[in-house]
Amino acid sequence: MSGTMLHILTALLLAALAIVCTSIVWLMVKGSRSKVTFSFVGGQFSLLLWIISQLVIILSESERQLLIGYDIGNLGISFIGSCWMLFAVSYMDRELSKPLLCGTLGFSSLIFLGAVTNPLHGLYYSEFSMDGVTHGPLFYVSQIYIYLAMLCGIALICRQCFENKQRSRGQAVLLTLATAIPLSINLLTLANVIALDFALTPLSLAISDILVLFATYRYGFLNVNDVAFEDAFNTIEEGVIVFSRRGRITYLSSAAKRMLGISEKNDLSSFVGCVSELSEKPLTENFDYAEIEKDGLHLGIKHYHCRDDKGMIVAGLVIVSDISRYYQLIEKTGELAGARQKLAIERERNRIAQEVHDTAGHTFTMISSLAKLSKVRLSDMPDSPQLRELISFMDETESLARGGLTQLRFSINNLREDSFLTTVTAAVKTVTDAVRDIKTELCIQGTEDGRYAFCVQDIYISFRELITNSVRYSGADRIDVIVKFLDESVELYVFDNGRGCAEITAHNGLNGIISRTEKLGGTAVFKSGEGIGFSAVIKIPVPPDTKGANT
Repeated sequence: MSGTMLHILTALLLAALAIVCTSIVWLMVKGSRSKVTFSFVGGQFSLLLWIISQLVIILSESERQLLIGYDIGNLGISFIGSCWMLFAVSYMDRELSKPLLCGTLGFSSLIFLGAVTNPLHGLYYSEFSMDGVTHGPLFYVSQIYIYLAMLCGIALICRQCFENKQRSRGQAVLLTLATAIPLSINLLTLANVIALDFALTPLSLAISDILVLFATYRYGFLNVNDVAFEDAFNTIEEGVIVFSRRGRITYLSSAAKRMLGISEKNDLSSFVGCVSELSEKPLTENFDYAEIEKDGLHLGIKHYHCRDDKGMIVAGLVIVSDISRYYQLIEKTGELAGARQKLAIERERNRIAQEVHDTAGHTFTMISSLAKLSKVRLSDMPDSPQLRELISFMDETESLARGGLTQLRFSINNLREDSFLTTVTAAVKTVTDAVRDIKTELCIQGTEDGRYAFCVQDIYISFRELITNSVRYSGADRIDVIVKFLDESVELYVFDNGRGCAEITAHNGLNGIISRTEKLGGTAVFKSGEGIGFSAVIKIPVPPDTKGANT
């Protein structure tokens, strides 16, 4: 090779080296810190080693220097196919499986190991000297692998660009040319179609890098703004949809796909139709906001219209937000407001109950005490019809005062807490606890469950009426109460040891007990006699649809 040609070739290789270095720096500055960028830069670095090796080769003055140059080039050549495959898979937004990743890089390592150990076996270069190099079978195996890897990568990139609307087809063409040009020249050189004294392939890489730089500048190839655009919108919770002027979907984030169940094949018209089916009112393509419920989620859909300087719509942007948490917050806020209102009512009821107890309760107690004292004083006076009548009035006054005090305690319990009306046992116990002047015994037989909830209030009202009558009129000093929870019915027994009566005359109180019990399909029976007290038996059947239920 003449001196002039050597200088020209050296200058061309240095220019190619500068272009590749510029390409690497440009991509690292403008590209995102992702597997796509790193794998592509790895391929560029392999090309850089190849160009450096050509500079070393043409400037070598000894066989050892020549071997070092070839080893540097082989390092780049061995891994260029693997880097390209890794780039193509990452470009398709997929992960290369660990076995395939290890296999790809492992095979490239074996190729390089075979090249640097060639003096031991001669399989990579069958002849190697300053006069020329003859390639061996291992070299051709490595070339076949590199070509297959590069062609597969080109196919994957083209498929991604032409099938995915979010990728530019022009970008795919530039990347394909950037890879195909040096591959074609290298293939023609190996086939002796192009016969030169120097390797033309590394110089063709300068053209490839110019194409890559143009793809980066023109189409945002590996640009952080474009690549991060998709990554960013795919990581946020809100769904993003971009429509073109003609209503075609040009971008659809993964969150929007998941929440709405649509694909890039939908257009604005079909999208609005899907939303309208789930909305409370029909929507038009110019809608601004809608709320829908889908798959248990409340979704808010905001439609933005992008206009040019003339006011014409040039694109549409839809933001889909999961607003379920706001509905849950509203529901919790309503529950909290209800709880606060209930607490305020409960406090007011307790205040009223306390005031009633302090005033009316004290008054009833004083009336009863004064009636007792009056009877004591009257008993010391000479007997006369008028005296006996007056004592009778005092007895009636004391009875009414005691009955009124017991009734007052019932009312105060009602004001303070109505939770006793949830079970029969609690309702009955509330009444017995309100009795002070008469000993009351309560016996519960059986186990209460949700089957008996239907008659709690009726039993409470009827039992309260029976206890009030005993306190007022019976003159008893003991009341026995039995509640039986049976499979077929609930039964209430009330006995007092008062004076009793020869004949029971049913007034409003007893008639109300009978009426309430009969409405539930039950029976109420009352018995009494002179000196044997008063008894009442209430039996209420359990409805068929509640039998066997246990809450």
